[in-house]
Amino acid sequence: MEKEHEQALASASSGLNRAATGLGAEVIALLETAGSQVQVTTLWSSARDHTTPQRFIELRRLPDEAIGACAATLLSAGSPLAALLRDSISRCSQSFLLFPWQGEPKALTGVIGFRELEPPVGHLPEPVAENLRLLGWTDWSAREIVRLRGELRTVNERLAGRKLVERAKSTLQADLSINEDSAYQYLRSLSRRRRITLAALSAEIVSGRGGHSPSVSAETGRGLTKAT
Repeated sequence: MEKEHEQALASASSGLNRAATGLGAEVIALLETAGSQVQVTTLWSSARDHTTPQRFIELRRLPDEAIGACAATLLSAGSPLAALLRDSISRCSQSFLLFPWQGEPKALTGVIGFRELEPPVGHLPEPVAENLRLLGWTDWSAREIVRLRGELRTVNERLAGRKLVERAKSTLQADLSINEDSAYQYLRSLSRRRRITLAALSAEIVSGRGGHSPSVSAETGRGLTKAT
């Protein structure tokens, strides 16, 4: 994750921190099915230094109501699922509120843990929901920026490589008195033999490295078609 992504998430998390603290929560996490396991992603914790951001629970250990819940579900301290969530998410939490959450790109199950034996709220409070939406949007937008930057970098690298190939072809045409097609075939053949990219080979030719010069035209030009 790039530095900008981490900064954006940190900024968005501050609002969730205020809302969760005001609610008296111990932890807020998301559950997502991942093959035979359930991925647990901790979004906020009152004891961040002691919380692992992501972990996995065996899917068979969770009952159906824990994943894909259609409505808010209250879990008291004595329930088996509450005990499992306490062991898997937060040792400081006794009771939990499960709620459906529409994430990107699939529906997830949200979990809020409380220190009390009974959840103090029966539904997802709007301040928490609002900050969760903001956090999700920030995460998505930051990842999109990283993705688009990567795509732009790839396009620029390809464009620069093509320009180098064109310059290398022109250099070979002038040095070896061959036509454009023969110059390109020469580049392809030599790049395969040396197991380097066309762009890397072209950079050598353009800069004069690797012995590609008029003085070696007799050797490198064997079998190439002369320009007419």
